[in-house]
Amino acid sequence: MAFARGKFGVEYNTTRQRDDGSSGLGWVFAVVAMVALVSFAWTLARRFVDERNDRDVEQRIVAPAPAAPVPPAPAASNAPPPAVAGTPPPALPVTLRNRPVKAQNLLMRLEEAERRHDVEMTVSTIEQLRALPGSPVADIDDKLARRLGALNVLRLFSERNGQWVKQVTVKRGDSASRIAAENGSTLASLARLNGGNVDKVVLGSRLYVMDHPRFNLVIHRRTRIADLSLNGKFFRRYDLVGEVRGETGAYEISSNPRAVWRKIGVEFRPADRSELELLMPAGARVLVAEM
Repeated sequence: MAFARGKFGVEYNTTRQRDDGSSGLGWVFAVVAMVALVSFAWTLARRFVDERNDRDVEQRIVAPAPAAPVPPAPAASNAPPPAVAGTPPPALPVTLRNRPVKAQNLLMRLEEAERRHDVEMTVSTIEQLRALPGSPVADIDDKLARRLGALNVLRLFSERNGQWVKQVTVKRGDSASRIAAENGSTLASLARLNGGNVDKVVLGSRLYVMDHPRFNLVIHRRTRIADLSLNGKFFRRYDLVGEVRGETGAYEISSNPRAVWRKIGVEFRPADRSELELLMPAGARVLVAEM
Protein backbone atom coordinates (compact mmCIF):
# COMPACT_ATOMS: atom_id res chain seq x y z
CA MET A 1 0.00 0.00 0.00
CA ALA A 2 1.54 3.38 -1.01
CA PHE A 3 1.00 6.76 0.66
CA ALA A 4 1.80 10.33 -0.46
CA ARG A 5 2.06 13.42 1.69
CA GLY A 6 -0.28 16.21 0.89
CA LYS A 7 0.10 19.93 1.10
CA PHE A 8 -1.04 20.08 4.69
CA GLY A 9 0.76 16.96 5.86
CA VAL A 10 -2.13 14.61 5.30
CA GLU A 11 -1.18 11.30 3.77
CA TYR A 12 -3.35 9.84 0.97
CA ASN A 13 -3.63 6.25 -0.33
CA THR A 14 -2.61 6.40 -3.99
CA THR A 15 -3.28 2.70 -4.83
CA ARG A 16 -6.81 1.75 -6.25
CA GLN A 17 -8.32 -0.97 -4.17
CA ARG A 18 -9.62 -3.82 -6.25
CA ASP A 19 -12.77 -5.72 -5.59
CA ASP A 20 -11.82 -9.36 -5.29
CA GLY A 21 -13.83 -10.65 -8.30
CA SER A 22 -17.15 -9.15 -7.18
CA SER A 23 -17.30 -6.87 -10.23
CA GLY A 24 -16.99 -9.81 -12.69
CA LEU A 25 -19.68 -11.77 -10.86
CA GLY A 26 -22.04 -8.81 -11.13
CA TRP A 27 -21.65 -8.73 -14.88
CA VAL A 28 -22.58 -12.42 -15.05
CA PHE A 29 -25.77 -11.80 -13.05
CA ALA A 30 -26.63 -8.85 -15.28
CA VAL A 31 -26.25 -10.90 -18.48
CA VAL A 32 -28.34 -13.77 -17.08
CA ALA A 33 -31.06 -11.36 -16.02
CA MET A 34 -31.07 -9.71 -19.44
CA VAL A 35 -31.36 -13.09 -21.24
CA ALA A 36 -34.22 -14.15 -18.97
CA LEU A 37 -36.04 -10.87 -19.59
CA VAL A 38 -35.66 -11.15 -23.37
CA SER A 39 -36.83 -14.79 -23.31
CA PHE A 40 -39.89 -13.89 -21.24
CA ALA A 41 -40.78 -11.02 -23.58
CA TRP A 42 -40.38 -13.30 -26.63
CA THR A 43 -42.64 -15.95 -25.07
CA LEU A 44 -45.36 -13.38 -24.38
CA ALA A 45 -45.13 -12.04 -27.92
CA ARG A 46 -45.39 -15.52 -29.45
CA ARG A 47 -48.37 -16.39 -27.26
CA PHE A 48 -50.15 -13.20 -28.32
CA VAL A 49 -49.52 -13.93 -32.03
CA ASP A 50 -50.69 -17.57 -31.70
CA GLU A 51 -53.91 -16.56 -29.92
CA ARG A 52 -54.62 -13.93 -32.56
CA ASN A 53 -54.03 -16.50 -35.35
CA ASP A 54 -56.39 -18.95 -33.61
CA ARG A 55 -59.11 -16.30 -33.50
CA ASP A 56 -58.53 -15.49 -37.15
CA VAL A 57 -58.86 -19.15 -38.16
CA GLU A 58 -62.04 -19.63 -36.16
CA GLN A 59 -63.69 -16.57 -37.62
CA ARG A 60 -62.55 -17.14 -41.19
CA ILE A 61 -65.31 -17.63 -43.74
CA VAL A 62 -64.33 -18.84 -47.16
CA ALA A 63 -65.52 -16.43 -49.80
CA PRO A 64 -67.93 -17.92 -52.35
CA ALA A 65 -67.59 -17.49 -56.05
CA PRO A 66 -68.71 -14.08 -57.31
CA ALA A 67 -72.41 -14.14 -57.98
CA ALA A 68 -74.57 -12.06 -60.22
CA PRO A 69 -76.85 -9.62 -58.36
CA VAL A 70 -80.03 -11.32 -57.17
CA PRO A 71 -83.09 -9.17 -56.48
CA PRO A 72 -84.11 -9.37 -52.81
CA ALA A 73 -87.14 -11.41 -51.87
CA PRO A 74 -90.29 -9.52 -50.88
CA ALA A 75 -90.38 -8.55 -47.23
CA ALA A 76 -93.43 -10.73 -46.53
CA SER A 77 -91.81 -13.89 -47.90
CA ASN A 78 -89.74 -16.27 -45.78
CA ALA A 79 -88.31 -18.08 -48.78
CA PRO A 80 -84.59 -17.62 -49.55
CA PRO A 81 -83.65 -15.67 -52.69
CA PRO A 82 -83.39 -17.82 -55.83
CA ALA A 83 -79.96 -19.24 -56.58
CA VAL A 84 -78.10 -18.02 -59.65
CA ALA A 85 -77.60 -20.87 -62.10
CA GLY A 86 -74.06 -22.21 -62.04
CA THR A 87 -73.07 -20.28 -58.90
CA PRO A 88 -72.04 -22.33 -55.83
CA PRO A 89 -74.00 -21.46 -52.69
CA PRO A 90 -72.30 -19.52 -49.87
CA ALA A 91 -69.49 -21.37 -48.12
CA LEU A 92 -69.40 -22.57 -44.53
CA PRO A 93 -67.57 -21.11 -41.58
CA VAL A 94 -64.64 -23.39 -40.75
CA THR A 95 -63.81 -23.90 -37.06
CA LEU A 96 -60.82 -25.96 -35.92
CA ARG A 97 -60.50 -25.58 -32.15
CA ASN A 98 -60.86 -28.68 -29.93
CA ARG A 99 -61.23 -31.16 -32.78
CA PRO A 100 -59.24 -34.33 -33.58
CA VAL A 101 -56.34 -33.93 -35.99
CA LYS A 102 -58.16 -35.77 -38.79
CA ALA A 103 -61.18 -33.49 -38.47
CA GLN A 104 -58.92 -30.43 -38.46
CA ASN A 105 -57.14 -31.65 -41.60
CA LEU A 106 -60.45 -32.24 -43.40
CA LEU A 107 -61.78 -28.84 -42.35
CA MET A 108 -58.65 -27.17 -43.72
CA ARG A 109 -59.08 -29.22 -46.90
CA LEU A 110 -62.69 -28.03 -47.08
CA GLU A 111 -61.51 -24.44 -46.72
CA GLU A 112 -59.04 -24.91 -49.57
CA ALA A 113 -61.70 -26.55 -51.78
CA GLU A 114 -64.09 -23.66 -51.17
CA ARG A 115 -61.37 -21.13 -51.88
CA ARG A 116 -60.65 -22.83 -55.21
CA HIS A 117 -64.40 -23.23 -55.96
CA ASP A 118 -63.77 -26.97 -56.46
CA VAL A 119 -67.26 -28.41 -56.09
CA GLU A 120 -66.28 -32.09 -56.33
CA MET A 121 -63.52 -31.70 -53.75
CA THR A 122 -65.91 -29.81 -51.46
CA VAL A 123 -68.55 -32.52 -51.74
CA SER A 124 -66.14 -35.39 -51.06
CA THR A 125 -64.62 -33.56 -48.08
CA ILE A 126 -68.01 -32.86 -46.50
CA GLU A 127 -68.99 -36.51 -46.96
CA GLN A 128 -65.77 -37.60 -45.23
CA LEU A 129 -66.33 -35.15 -42.37
CA ARG A 130 -69.86 -36.40 -41.76
CA ALA A 131 -68.64 -40.02 -41.79
CA LEU A 132 -65.91 -39.54 -39.14
CA PRO A 133 -66.30 -41.91 -36.17
CA GLY A 134 -67.34 -40.30 -32.93
CA SER A 135 -69.03 -37.36 -34.70
CA PRO A 136 -66.30 -34.77 -34.02
CA VAL A 137 -68.17 -32.24 -36.21
CA ALA A 138 -71.62 -32.86 -34.74
CA ASP A 139 -71.95 -29.18 -33.82
CA ILE A 140 -71.77 -28.17 -37.49
CA ASP A 141 -73.27 -31.33 -39.04
CA ASP A 142 -76.53 -29.61 -39.95
CA LYS A 143 -74.62 -26.82 -41.73
CA LEU A 144 -72.50 -29.40 -43.53
CA ALA A 145 -75.61 -31.31 -44.59
CA ARG A 146 -77.32 -28.21 -45.97
CA ARG A 147 -74.16 -27.11 -47.77
CA LEU A 148 -73.83 -30.57 -49.29
CA GLY A 149 -77.47 -30.53 -50.39
CA ALA A 150 -77.11 -27.16 -52.11
CA LEU A 151 -74.04 -28.38 -53.96
CA ASN A 152 -75.75 -31.62 -54.97
CA VAL A 153 -78.60 -29.70 -56.60
CA LEU A 154 -76.01 -27.57 -58.39
CA ARG A 155 -74.16 -30.67 -59.59
CA LEU A 156 -77.37 -32.30 -60.76
CA PHE A 157 -78.98 -29.50 -62.74
CA SER A 158 -76.18 -27.09 -63.63
CA GLU A 159 -73.31 -29.53 -64.11
CA ARG A 160 -75.37 -32.63 -65.03
CA ASN A 161 -73.09 -34.85 -62.99
CA GLY A 162 -72.33 -38.14 -64.71
CA GLN A 163 -73.10 -40.32 -61.69
CA TRP A 164 -76.77 -39.34 -61.95
CA VAL A 165 -77.33 -37.99 -65.47
CA LYS A 166 -76.89 -39.53 -68.90
CA GLN A 167 -77.74 -38.55 -72.47
CA VAL A 168 -80.23 -40.42 -74.64
CA THR A 169 -80.98 -40.13 -78.33
CA VAL A 170 -84.59 -39.43 -79.28
CA LYS A 171 -86.00 -42.35 -81.29
CA ARG A 172 -89.05 -42.57 -83.49
CA GLY A 173 -92.20 -42.59 -81.38
CA ASP A 174 -90.47 -41.05 -78.36
CA SER A 175 -92.03 -38.27 -76.30
CA ALA A 176 -90.66 -36.38 -73.35
CA SER A 177 -92.95 -38.15 -70.88
CA ARG A 178 -92.02 -41.54 -72.33
CA ILE A 179 -88.27 -40.84 -72.09
CA ALA A 180 -88.66 -39.71 -68.48
CA ALA A 181 -90.74 -42.78 -67.55
CA GLU A 182 -88.36 -45.23 -69.26
CA ASN A 183 -85.47 -43.83 -67.23
CA GLY A 184 -87.31 -43.78 -63.92
CA SER A 185 -87.40 -40.00 -63.73
CA THR A 186 -89.97 -37.20 -63.82
CA LEU A 187 -91.02 -35.04 -66.72
CA ALA A 188 -90.25 -31.95 -64.64
CA SER A 189 -86.64 -33.01 -64.04
CA LEU A 190 -86.22 -33.85 -67.72
CA ALA A 191 -87.39 -30.34 -68.61
CA ARG A 192 -85.09 -28.77 -65.99
CA LEU A 193 -82.07 -30.70 -67.28
CA ASN A 194 -82.73 -29.60 -70.86
CA GLY A 195 -83.42 -25.90 -70.48
CA GLY A 196 -87.08 -26.05 -69.54
CA ASN A 197 -88.73 -26.87 -72.87
CA VAL A 198 -89.26 -30.48 -73.94
CA ASP A 199 -92.80 -30.24 -75.25
CA LYS A 200 -91.57 -31.22 -78.70
CA VAL A 201 -88.62 -33.57 -78.97
CA VAL A 202 -86.73 -33.80 -82.25
CA LEU A 203 -85.93 -37.19 -83.74
CA GLY A 204 -82.20 -37.89 -83.47
CA SER A 205 -81.53 -35.14 -80.91
CA ARG A 206 -79.88 -35.90 -77.59
CA LEU A 207 -81.45 -35.14 -74.24
CA TYR A 208 -80.14 -35.21 -70.69
CA VAL A 209 -82.12 -37.44 -68.36
CA MET A 210 -81.65 -38.83 -64.85
CA ASP A 211 -80.46 -42.43 -65.01
CA HIS A 212 -82.97 -44.46 -62.97
CA PRO A 213 -82.51 -42.51 -59.73
CA ARG A 214 -83.57 -44.19 -56.48
CA PHE A 215 -84.87 -41.41 -54.27
CA ASN A 216 -85.95 -42.05 -50.68
CA LEU A 217 -87.23 -39.46 -48.23
CA VAL A 218 -86.98 -39.91 -44.45
CA ILE A 219 -89.20 -37.56 -42.45
CA HIS A 220 -88.04 -37.05 -38.86
CA ARG A 221 -91.03 -36.27 -36.71
CA ARG A 222 -89.20 -34.96 -33.62
CA THR A 223 -86.61 -32.74 -35.33
CA ARG A 224 -89.02 -31.65 -38.09
CA ILE A 225 -86.57 -32.20 -40.92
CA ALA A 226 -86.68 -34.44 -43.98
CA ASP A 227 -83.55 -36.01 -45.50
CA LEU A 228 -83.60 -37.03 -49.14
CA SER A 229 -81.20 -39.74 -50.29
CA LEU A 230 -80.26 -40.61 -53.85
CA ASN A 231 -79.01 -44.09 -54.68
CA GLY A 232 -78.33 -44.74 -51.00
CA LYS A 233 -76.38 -41.53 -50.26
CA PHE A 234 -77.50 -38.33 -48.60
CA PHE A 235 -78.64 -35.80 -51.18
CA ARG A 236 -80.60 -32.90 -49.63
CA ARG A 237 -82.17 -31.69 -46.36
CA TYR A 238 -85.52 -29.92 -46.02
CA ASP A 239 -87.33 -28.22 -43.13
CA LEU A 240 -90.90 -29.13 -42.27
CA VAL A 241 -93.61 -26.57 -41.59
CA GLY A 242 -95.39 -27.49 -38.37
CA GLU A 243 -95.76 -30.92 -36.80
CA VAL A 244 -96.05 -34.23 -38.65
CA ARG A 245 -99.64 -35.34 -38.17
CA GLY A 246 -99.49 -38.72 -39.93
CA GLU A 247 -98.47 -42.03 -38.42
CA THR A 248 -94.96 -43.43 -38.55
CA GLY A 249 -94.38 -45.95 -41.31
CA ALA A 250 -93.60 -46.31 -45.01
CA TYR A 251 -95.42 -44.54 -47.82
CA GLU A 252 -95.04 -44.38 -51.59
CA ILE A 253 -95.16 -41.44 -53.97
CA SER A 254 -98.06 -41.68 -56.40
CA SER A 255 -98.90 -39.81 -59.57
CA ASN A 256 -100.34 -37.12 -57.30
CA PRO A 257 -97.57 -36.33 -54.75
CA ARG A 258 -99.60 -33.64 -52.97
CA ALA A 259 -102.22 -36.21 -52.05
CA VAL A 260 -99.44 -38.27 -50.47
CA TRP A 261 -98.22 -35.28 -48.43
CA ARG A 262 -101.76 -34.77 -47.16
CA LYS A 263 -102.03 -38.45 -46.26
CA ILE A 264 -98.76 -38.33 -44.37
CA GLY A 265 -99.83 -35.09 -42.69
CA VAL A 266 -96.70 -33.17 -43.55
CA GLU A 267 -96.21 -29.71 -44.98
CA PHE A 268 -93.16 -28.25 -46.76
CA ARG A 269 -92.28 -24.78 -47.86
CA PRO A 270 -93.62 -24.23 -51.40
CA ALA A 271 -90.17 -24.16 -53.03
CA ASP A 272 -89.11 -27.34 -51.19
CA ARG A 273 -92.33 -29.14 -52.07
CA SER A 274 -91.90 -28.25 -55.74
CA GLU A 275 -88.31 -29.50 -55.71
CA LEU A 276 -89.30 -32.80 -54.10
CA GLU A 277 -92.04 -33.32 -56.66
CA LEU A 278 -89.56 -32.48 -59.42
CA LEU A 279 -87.08 -35.07 -58.15
CA MET A 280 -89.16 -37.95 -56.83
CA PRO A 281 -90.98 -40.05 -59.45
CA ALA A 282 -93.99 -42.24 -58.76
CA GLY A 283 -92.92 -45.25 -56.71
CA ALA A 284 -90.30 -43.40 -54.67
CA ARG A 285 -90.46 -44.28 -50.99
CA VAL A 286 -91.19 -42.03 -48.01
CA LEU A 287 -90.50 -43.12 -44.44
CA VAL A 288 -91.89 -41.31 -41.41
CA ALA A 289 -89.58 -41.88 -38.41
CA GLU A 290 -90.09 -40.83 -34.81
CA MET A 291 -86.65 -39.18 -34.39
